[in-house]
Amino acid sequence: MLSLLKSDSYRILKGKLGFYSVAGLIIFGIFFGIVRDDTPSLEVIQDGLSSASIFVSIFMINIFIIVWGHEFTYRVVNNSLIFGIKRWVYFLSKVVLTFGMVILFLVIYTGALASTVWITGGSFSLIEMIKIMLLQLPLYFSVSLIGVLLFNVIKSSNVATAVFVALILIGEGLVSSIISSYFLAANALLDTLLFTNIRQLTDYQNVSNQTFVIIFSSALVYSIIFYVCSYTLFKERDFK
Repeated sequence: MLSLLKSDSYRILKGKLGFYSVAGLIIFGIFFGIVRDDTPSLEVIQDGLSSASIFVSIFMINIFIIVWGHEFTYRVVNNSLIFGIKRWVYFLSKVVLTFGMVILFLVIYTGALASTVWITGGSFSLIEMIKIMLLQLPLYFSVSLIGVLLFNVIKSSNVATAVFVALILIGEGLVSSIISSYFLAANALLDTLLFTNIRQLTDYQNVSNQTFVIIFSSALVYSIIFYVCSYTLFKERDFK
């Protein structure tokens, strides 16, 4: 698996899409750090990390294209499996790489945001910022596994990308509306919505212990479901 990760990392470093993603995240981080209106520095950080729930997730599309779309489009996976790499090893290496890039993207954005706020508005508690980012990270992993599932279910990268964007922009709003209108008995599911909880964790000090349990247990359950479904599809997929 290490050899796969090394070769993929080399390919990403040599490619342009990863560079464009990093540049975009830095620009967005600087933008949200500058737009402050005399707001206290830590609140600007919280607002910036709350807004990240949408556009950092959108930037994940580049991760899926780099890690998954490239493999399927250029039939790299076929050659890897022909040379005797086990499917579960190949799949796990891609998930690990996906998680690694999610961490990288979130750190780069948060670093750009924090640096800008520090320069323009003064110091703030780095510990608080790091706590927020670390609390959000498991939920971002779960979000990334939605993309992994889509890129394994849908053979067209363009269609998978469109579906993922739609889920980010309108998915939770649509689910909330349907549950609130027609499935009142399922209202408890509204407490498990990933993007809503990512934003909620920016003010983690006002989140109850019970809510923490709901947030992280639901994220873990979703992650397991997405991973198992994705791997099952990948294992049964016919690569020719």
